[in-house]
Amino acid sequence: MRIEIRPQLAVALLFAVLLLTVGGSIASSELDEPAQRGEITTEPLEDGSELWPYTSRGETTGQRTLALNVIVYGDADVTERYLRERSTGNWEELEPESRDVAPDDEAVPATNNESTTAWGQADGANRYAYVETPSGTGHWLPESYQLKDGTYLGDRHHIRAYTDPANGNWTAMQAHREHWDWFQLRHTVHGIEDSQSYVESEFLDRWFVEELNRQHVGNDRSADADGWMTVVKLRGSGSQAALSLLLLGSISLHSWRRESLTDWWNNDSVQESVRALVVVTAIVAFYTAIRVAGVEAEQFLVDAPPKVIVAVLYPSLVLGLPVVTYLSARQLSATHAFTAASLGFVVAMFFDYTSMGVTTLPLNTIVHQAALATALGFVAAGASQTARSPVVEPGHVRTGVLLWAAAMCIPLLRYLGM
Repeated sequence: MRIEIRPQLAVALLFAVLLLTVGGSIASSELDEPAQRGEITTEPLEDGSELWPYTSRGETTGQRTLALNVIVYGDADVTERYLRERSTGNWEELEPESRDVAPDDEAVPATNNESTTAWGQADGANRYAYVETPSGTGHWLPESYQLKDGTYLGDRHHIRAYTDPANGNWTAMQAHREHWDWFQLRHTVHGIEDSQSYVESEFLDRWFVEELNRQHVGNDRSADADGWMTVVKLRGSGSQAALSLLLLGSISLHSWRRESLTDWWNNDSVQESVRALVVVTAIVAFYTAIRVAGVEAEQFLVDAPPKVIVAVLYPSLVLGLPVVTYLSARQLSATHAFTAASLGFVVAMFFDYTSMGVTTLPLNTIVHQAALATALGFVAAGASQTARSPVVEPGHVRTGVLLWAAAMCIPLLRYLGM
Protein backbone atom coordinates (compact mmCIF):
# COMPACT_ATOMS: atom_id res chain seq x y z
CA MET A 1 0.00 0.00 0.00
CA ARG A 2 1.39 3.39 -0.98
CA ILE A 3 1.73 5.84 1.87
CA GLU A 4 1.26 9.45 0.76
CA ILE A 5 3.04 12.08 2.77
CA ARG A 6 0.83 15.15 2.92
CA PRO A 7 2.05 18.69 3.66
CA GLN A 8 -0.91 19.12 6.00
CA LEU A 9 0.68 16.54 8.27
CA ALA A 10 3.87 18.57 8.37
CA VAL A 11 1.96 21.70 9.34
CA ALA A 12 0.36 19.82 12.21
CA LEU A 13 3.76 18.56 13.29
CA LEU A 14 5.16 22.07 13.08
CA PHE A 15 2.58 23.43 15.48
CA ALA A 16 3.15 20.46 17.78
CA VAL A 17 6.87 21.18 17.82
CA LEU A 18 6.26 24.85 18.58
CA LEU A 19 3.95 24.01 21.47
CA LEU A 20 6.07 21.25 22.97
CA THR A 21 9.56 22.58 22.38
CA VAL A 22 9.62 26.36 22.85
CA GLY A 23 9.13 26.27 26.58
CA GLY A 24 11.49 23.40 27.27
CA SER A 25 14.32 24.33 24.96
CA ILE A 26 14.50 27.94 26.11
CA ALA A 27 13.82 27.51 29.79
CA SER A 28 16.69 25.27 30.80
CA SER A 29 19.85 23.52 29.72
CA GLU A 30 19.94 21.26 32.77
CA LEU A 31 17.95 18.22 33.89
CA ASP A 32 16.15 19.57 36.90
CA GLU A 33 12.69 19.42 38.42
CA PRO A 34 10.57 22.49 39.16
CA ALA A 35 11.81 24.08 42.34
CA GLN A 36 9.54 25.12 45.15
CA ARG A 37 10.00 28.50 46.79
CA GLY A 38 10.10 28.59 50.54
CA GLU A 39 12.35 28.09 53.52
CA ILE A 40 15.90 27.07 52.68
CA THR A 41 16.76 23.62 54.00
CA THR A 42 20.50 23.38 54.65
CA GLU A 43 22.97 20.68 55.63
CA PRO A 44 25.50 21.20 58.44
CA LEU A 45 29.22 21.23 57.64
CA GLU A 46 32.08 20.32 59.95
CA ASP A 47 33.05 23.93 60.66
CA GLY A 48 29.54 24.88 61.76
CA SER A 49 28.47 26.34 58.43
CA GLU A 50 25.17 25.40 56.81
CA LEU A 51 25.06 24.58 53.08
CA TRP A 52 22.02 24.34 50.80
CA PRO A 53 22.85 21.20 48.78
CA TYR A 54 21.86 22.56 45.35
CA THR A 55 22.91 25.25 42.90
CA SER A 56 20.62 27.93 41.52
CA ARG A 57 20.43 30.15 38.44
CA GLY A 58 19.83 33.16 40.68
CA GLU A 59 20.04 34.15 44.31
CA THR A 60 16.88 32.26 45.16
CA THR A 61 15.89 28.66 45.79
CA GLY A 62 13.09 29.13 43.26
CA GLN A 63 15.62 28.68 40.44
CA ARG A 64 17.15 25.46 41.73
CA THR A 65 19.23 23.51 39.22
CA LEU A 66 21.61 20.64 40.03
CA ALA A 67 22.62 18.95 43.27
CA LEU A 68 25.97 19.63 44.92
CA ASN A 69 27.66 16.24 45.01
CA VAL A 70 31.24 16.64 46.28
CA ILE A 71 32.70 18.48 49.27
CA VAL A 72 36.39 18.56 50.12
CA TYR A 73 37.44 19.53 53.66
CA GLY A 74 40.86 21.13 53.66
CA ASP A 75 42.58 24.22 52.37
CA ALA A 76 40.52 25.39 49.40
CA ASP A 77 43.60 26.68 47.58
CA VAL A 78 45.31 23.31 47.92
CA THR A 79 42.25 21.58 46.47
CA GLU A 80 42.14 23.95 43.51
CA ARG A 81 45.88 23.69 42.99
CA TYR A 82 45.73 19.91 42.96
CA LEU A 83 43.02 19.82 40.33
CA ARG A 84 44.59 22.53 38.18
CA GLU A 85 48.32 21.88 38.39
CA ARG A 86 48.94 18.28 39.29
CA SER A 87 46.98 16.66 36.48
CA THR A 88 48.12 15.29 33.15
CA GLY A 89 46.67 18.13 31.09
CA ASN A 90 48.34 21.27 29.80
CA TRP A 91 47.35 24.00 32.22
CA GLU A 92 47.43 27.76 32.08
CA GLU A 93 50.12 29.06 34.41
CA LEU A 94 49.04 30.65 37.67
CA GLU A 95 50.04 34.21 38.42
CA PRO A 96 53.38 34.29 40.31
CA GLU A 97 51.78 35.59 43.50
CA SER A 98 49.30 32.69 43.48
CA ARG A 99 51.71 29.80 43.14
CA ASP A 100 52.62 29.25 46.79
CA VAL A 101 49.18 28.74 48.23
CA ALA A 102 49.90 26.40 51.12
CA PRO A 103 52.65 25.26 53.52
CA ASP A 104 54.99 22.60 52.22
CA ASP A 105 53.39 19.86 54.27
CA GLU A 106 50.10 20.45 52.45
CA ALA A 107 51.43 20.74 48.93
CA VAL A 108 50.83 17.83 46.57
CA PRO A 109 54.08 16.65 44.95
CA ALA A 110 54.34 15.45 41.37
CA THR A 111 54.59 11.74 42.13
CA ASN A 112 52.54 8.66 41.30
CA ASN A 113 49.76 10.30 43.28
CA GLU A 114 49.11 12.80 40.50
CA SER A 115 45.58 13.33 39.29
CA THR A 116 44.66 11.21 36.31
CA THR A 117 42.08 13.63 34.94
CA ALA A 118 42.94 16.49 32.60
CA TRP A 119 41.05 19.27 34.37
CA GLY A 120 41.23 22.60 32.58
CA GLN A 121 39.65 26.02 32.91
CA ALA A 122 35.99 25.89 31.88
CA ASP A 123 33.50 28.42 30.62
CA GLY A 124 29.90 28.11 31.69
CA ALA A 125 26.82 29.94 32.89
CA ASN A 126 26.81 31.38 36.41
CA ARG A 127 25.23 29.31 39.15
CA TYR A 128 24.94 30.20 42.82
CA ALA A 129 25.24 28.23 46.07
CA TYR A 130 23.81 29.29 49.42
CA VAL A 131 25.81 29.02 52.66
CA GLU A 132 25.38 30.28 56.20
CA THR A 133 28.66 30.86 58.01
CA PRO A 134 29.12 29.82 61.66
CA SER A 135 28.23 33.39 62.62
CA GLY A 136 24.80 32.90 61.06
CA THR A 137 25.34 35.18 58.09
CA GLY A 138 23.83 33.90 54.85
CA HIS A 139 25.61 34.27 51.52
CA TRP A 140 24.74 33.49 47.92
CA LEU A 141 28.07 32.48 46.44
CA PRO A 142 28.98 32.60 42.75
CA GLU A 143 31.27 29.79 41.69
CA SER A 144 34.88 30.36 42.74
CA TYR A 145 36.10 28.61 39.61
CA GLN A 146 34.97 26.17 36.93
CA LEU A 147 36.92 23.20 35.60
CA LYS A 148 36.31 20.75 32.79
CA ASP A 149 37.65 17.51 31.39
CA GLY A 150 36.69 17.20 27.76
CA THR A 151 35.91 19.63 24.97
CA TYR A 152 33.45 22.49 24.81
CA LEU A 153 32.03 21.38 21.46
CA GLY A 154 32.07 17.65 22.29
CA ASP A 155 31.23 16.27 25.70
CA ARG A 156 32.86 16.99 29.03
CA HIS A 157 32.78 16.58 32.77
CA HIS A 158 32.14 20.02 34.24
CA ILE A 159 32.86 21.17 37.80
CA ARG A 160 31.55 24.30 39.49
CA ALA A 161 33.45 24.89 42.74
CA TYR A 162 32.34 27.02 45.70
CA THR A 163 34.83 27.75 48.46
CA ASP A 164 34.35 28.59 52.13
CA PRO A 165 33.78 32.38 52.23
CA ALA A 166 34.92 32.69 55.84
CA ASN A 167 38.18 30.76 56.21
CA GLY A 168 38.70 28.81 53.00
CA ASN A 169 38.53 25.49 54.83
CA TRP A 170 36.29 23.60 52.40
CA THR A 171 35.27 23.40 48.76
CA ALA A 172 31.80 22.34 47.65
CA MET A 173 31.48 21.12 44.06
CA GLN A 174 28.74 20.47 41.58
CA ALA A 175 30.03 17.99 39.00
CA HIS A 176 28.00 16.95 35.98
CA ARG A 177 28.46 15.61 32.49
CA GLU A 178 27.21 17.57 29.50
CA HIS A 179 27.45 17.68 25.73
CA TRP A 180 27.22 20.42 23.12
CA ASP A 181 23.95 20.28 21.20
CA TRP A 182 24.57 21.70 17.73
CA PHE A 183 20.85 22.03 17.08
CA GLN A 184 20.06 24.00 20.23
CA LEU A 185 23.39 25.84 20.45
CA ARG A 186 23.91 25.07 24.10
CA HIS A 187 25.17 22.44 26.47
CA THR A 188 22.75 19.75 27.63
CA VAL A 189 23.41 18.02 30.95
CA HIS A 190 22.93 14.27 30.68
CA GLY A 191 23.92 13.16 34.17
CA ILE A 192 25.71 13.94 37.41
CA GLU A 193 26.31 10.53 39.01
CA ASP A 194 29.00 9.59 36.50
CA SER A 195 30.85 12.87 37.04
CA GLN A 196 30.58 12.53 40.81
CA SER A 197 32.36 9.18 40.60
CA TYR A 198 34.86 10.68 38.16
CA VAL A 199 35.81 13.49 40.55
CA GLU A 200 35.76 11.07 43.46
CA SER A 201 38.40 8.95 41.73
CA GLU A 202 40.74 11.95 41.78
CA PHE A 203 41.03 11.63 45.55
CA LEU A 204 40.75 7.86 45.90
CA ASP A 205 43.82 6.17 47.45
CA ARG A 206 45.84 9.40 47.54
CA TRP A 207 48.35 9.72 50.33
CA PHE A 208 47.16 13.23 51.19
CA VAL A 209 43.54 12.11 51.66
CA GLU A 210 42.68 11.14 55.20
CA GLU A 211 39.15 9.94 54.56
CA LEU A 212 36.77 9.52 51.63
CA ASN A 213 33.17 8.40 51.93
CA ARG A 214 29.65 9.22 50.85
CA GLN A 215 27.04 10.75 53.12
CA HIS A 216 23.32 10.92 52.47
CA VAL A 217 22.02 14.49 52.39
CA GLY A 218 18.78 13.86 50.49
CA ASN A 219 19.45 16.17 47.54
CA ASP A 220 17.99 13.83 44.94
CA ARG A 221 15.70 16.28 43.13
CA SER A 222 17.82 16.87 40.04
CA ALA A 223 18.97 14.79 37.06
CA ASP A 224 20.10 11.33 38.23
CA ALA A 225 21.18 12.48 41.70
CA ASP A 226 20.72 9.83 44.38
CA GLY A 227 20.94 12.12 47.42
CA TRP A 228 24.48 11.06 48.39
CA MET A 229 27.39 13.49 48.58
CA THR A 230 31.06 12.52 48.32
CA VAL A 231 32.96 13.78 51.36
CA VAL A 232 36.75 14.09 51.14
CA LYS A 233 38.96 15.04 54.08
CA LEU A 234 42.50 16.11 53.27
CA ARG A 235 45.40 15.44 55.60
CA GLY A 236 47.24 18.35 57.09
CA SER A 237 44.81 21.20 57.62
CA GLY A 238 41.76 19.40 58.02
CA SER A 239 25.70 -0.10 21.31
CA GLN A 240 25.71 0.16 17.66
CA ALA A 241 22.57 -0.04 15.65
CA ALA A 242 22.37 -2.71 12.93
CA LEU A 243 21.29 -0.22 10.29
CA SER A 244 22.11 -2.31 7.26
CA LEU A 245 19.81 -5.04 8.56
CA LEU A 246 16.96 -2.57 8.91
CA LEU A 247 17.41 -1.19 5.41
CA LEU A 248 17.92 -4.55 3.79
CA GLY A 249 15.34 -6.40 5.84
CA SER A 250 12.99 -6.78 2.88
CA ILE A 251 15.47 -9.08 1.12
CA SER A 252 14.72 -12.65 2.14
CA LEU A 253 17.26 -15.39 2.66
CA HIS A 254 15.32 -17.51 0.15
CA SER A 255 15.89 -15.06 -2.71
CA TRP A 256 19.61 -14.88 -1.83
CA ARG A 257 19.91 -18.64 -2.24
CA ARG A 258 17.81 -18.74 -5.42
CA GLU A 259 19.39 -15.91 -7.42
CA SER A 260 22.91 -15.33 -8.52
CA LEU A 261 24.87 -12.45 -7.03
CA THR A 262 24.46 -10.41 -10.19
CA ASP A 263 20.72 -10.91 -10.32
CA TRP A 264 20.48 -10.13 -6.64
CA TRP A 265 22.44 -6.91 -7.03
CA ASN A 266 20.27 -5.78 -9.95
CA ASN A 267 17.10 -6.45 -8.05
CA ASP A 268 15.04 -3.24 -7.73
CA SER A 269 14.51 -3.81 -4.02
CA VAL A 270 18.24 -4.16 -3.42
CA GLN A 271 19.03 -1.07 -5.46
CA GLU A 272 16.43 0.93 -3.55
CA SER A 273 17.91 -0.26 -0.25
CA VAL A 274 21.44 0.61 -1.35
CA ARG A 275 20.33 4.11 -2.37
CA ALA A 276 18.61 4.48 0.98
CA LEU A 277 21.82 3.41 2.69
CA VAL A 278 23.66 6.12 0.76
CA VAL A 279 21.24 8.73 2.13
CA VAL A 280 21.74 7.49 5.68
CA THR A 281 25.52 7.39 5.28
CA ALA A 282 25.63 10.90 3.82
CA ILE A 283 23.66 12.38 6.71
CA VAL A 284 25.68 10.53 9.36
CA ALA A 285 28.99 11.45 7.72
CA PHE A 286 28.11 15.14 7.34
CA TYR A 287 26.95 15.58 10.93
CA THR A 288 29.93 13.62 12.27
CA ALA A 289 32.24 15.85 10.24
CA ILE A 290 30.74 18.94 11.90
CA ARG A 291 31.19 17.43 15.37
CA VAL A 292 34.79 16.35 14.69
CA ALA A 293 35.65 19.66 13.04
CA GLY A 294 34.40 21.56 16.07
CA VAL A 295 36.36 19.46 18.55
CA GLU A 296 39.56 19.52 16.48
CA ALA A 297 39.31 23.27 15.86
CA GLU A 298 38.83 23.88 19.58
CA GLN A 299 41.97 21.91 20.42
CA PHE A 300 44.04 23.41 17.59
CA LEU A 301 42.94 27.04 17.96
CA VAL A 302 43.52 27.19 21.70
CA ASP A 303 43.19 30.98 21.89
CA ALA A 304 39.96 31.17 19.92
CA PRO A 305 36.71 31.36 21.94
CA PRO A 306 34.55 28.28 21.28
CA LYS A 307 31.64 30.50 20.26
CA VAL A 308 33.72 31.77 17.33
CA ILE A 309 34.11 28.19 16.10
CA VAL A 310 30.37 27.70 16.54
CA ALA A 311 29.70 30.83 14.48
CA VAL A 312 31.72 29.35 11.62
CA LEU A 313 30.39 25.79 11.70
CA TYR A 314 26.76 26.37 12.65
CA PRO A 315 25.72 27.87 9.28
CA SER A 316 27.34 24.88 7.57
CA LEU A 317 25.21 22.57 9.69
CA VAL A 318 21.98 24.51 9.17
CA LEU A 319 22.37 24.75 5.40
CA GLY A 320 24.44 21.65 4.74
CA LEU A 321 22.22 18.91 6.17
CA PRO A 322 19.15 19.76 4.06
CA VAL A 323 21.33 20.15 0.95
CA VAL A 324 23.10 16.83 1.53
CA THR A 325 19.74 15.19 2.15
CA TYR A 326 18.20 16.64 -1.01
CA LEU A 327 21.09 15.66 -3.27
CA SER A 328 21.47 12.12 -1.93
CA ALA A 329 17.75 11.25 -2.02
CA ARG A 330 17.02 12.09 -5.66
CA GLN A 331 17.10 8.48 -6.87
CA LEU A 332 14.61 7.15 -4.31
CA SER A 333 10.86 6.97 -4.19
CA ALA A 334 9.17 9.47 -1.89
CA THR A 335 8.34 6.94 0.84
CA HIS A 336 11.82 5.40 0.89
CA ALA A 337 13.43 8.84 0.78
CA PHE A 338 11.42 10.06 3.77
CA THR A 339 12.26 6.93 5.76
CA ALA A 340 15.96 6.95 4.89
CA ALA A 341 16.49 10.63 5.70
CA SER A 342 14.62 10.50 9.00
CA LEU A 343 16.39 7.29 9.98
CA GLY A 344 19.73 8.76 8.92
CA PHE A 345 19.29 11.69 11.29
CA VAL A 346 18.28 9.37 14.13
CA VAL A 347 21.33 7.16 13.50
CA ALA A 348 23.61 10.21 13.40
CA MET A 349 22.30 11.31 16.80
CA PHE A 350 22.60 7.76 18.14
CA PHE A 351 26.25 7.48 17.10
CA ASP A 352 26.97 10.97 18.42
CA TYR A 353 25.44 10.36 21.84
CA THR A 354 26.96 6.88 22.09
CA SER A 355 30.44 8.23 21.40
CA MET A 356 29.98 10.80 24.17
CA GLY A 357 28.47 8.37 26.67
CA VAL A 358 25.08 10.11 26.76
CA THR A 359 22.38 7.84 28.21
CA THR A 360 19.60 10.28 29.16
CA LEU A 361 18.13 13.31 27.40
CA PRO A 362 15.53 15.93 28.38
CA LEU A 363 12.11 15.49 26.79
CA ASN A 364 12.36 18.82 24.98
CA THR A 365 15.59 17.68 23.29
CA ILE A 366 13.94 14.46 22.10
CA VAL A 367 10.93 16.35 20.72
CA HIS A 368 13.16 18.92 19.05
CA GLN A 369 15.28 16.31 17.31
CA ALA A 370 12.21 14.34 16.25
CA ALA A 371 11.02 17.49 14.49
CA LEU A 372 14.39 17.88 12.77
CA ALA A 373 14.31 14.25 11.62
CA THR A 374 10.81 14.78 10.24
CA ALA A 375 11.90 17.95 8.44
CA LEU A 376 14.77 16.15 6.69
CA GLY A 377 12.34 13.39 5.77
CA PHE A 378 10.12 15.88 3.94
CA VAL A 379 13.11 17.45 2.18
CA ALA A 380 14.16 13.99 0.97
CA ALA A 381 10.62 13.10 -0.08
CA GLY A 382 10.43 16.28 -2.12
CA ALA A 383 13.74 15.50 -3.80
CA SER A 384 12.69 11.97 -4.75
CA GLN A 385 11.95 10.75 -8.25
CA THR A 386 8.23 10.37 -7.63
CA ALA A 387 7.91 13.84 -6.10
CA ARG A 388 9.71 15.40 -9.07
CA SER A 389 7.34 13.76 -11.54
CA PRO A 390 5.56 16.35 -13.75
CA VAL A 391 2.17 15.16 -12.53
CA VAL A 392 3.00 15.34 -8.83
CA GLU A 393 3.46 18.60 -6.94
CA PRO A 394 3.14 17.91 -3.21
CA GLY A 395 5.47 20.72 -2.10
CA HIS A 396 7.36 18.43 0.27
CA VAL A 397 10.62 20.38 -0.04
CA ARG A 398 8.97 23.65 0.97
CA THR A 399 7.26 21.92 3.86
CA GLY A 400 10.50 20.32 5.02
CA VAL A 401 12.46 23.55 4.77
CA LEU A 402 9.77 25.41 6.71
CA LEU A 403 9.75 22.81 9.48
CA TRP A 404 13.57 22.67 9.53
CA ALA A 405 13.88 26.47 9.73
CA ALA A 406 11.28 26.72 12.49
CA ALA A 407 12.86 23.95 14.55
CA MET A 408 16.34 25.42 14.15
CA CYS A 409 15.17 28.93 15.05
CA ILE A 410 13.33 27.94 18.22
CA PRO A 411 16.51 27.56 20.36
CA LEU A 412 17.70 30.98 19.16
CA LEU A 413 14.71 32.72 20.75
CA ARG A 414 16.32 32.60 24.19
CA TYR A 415 19.13 34.84 22.94
CA LEU A 416 16.49 37.44 22.13
CA GLY A 417 15.17 37.30 25.69
CA MET A 418 11.91 35.64 24.65
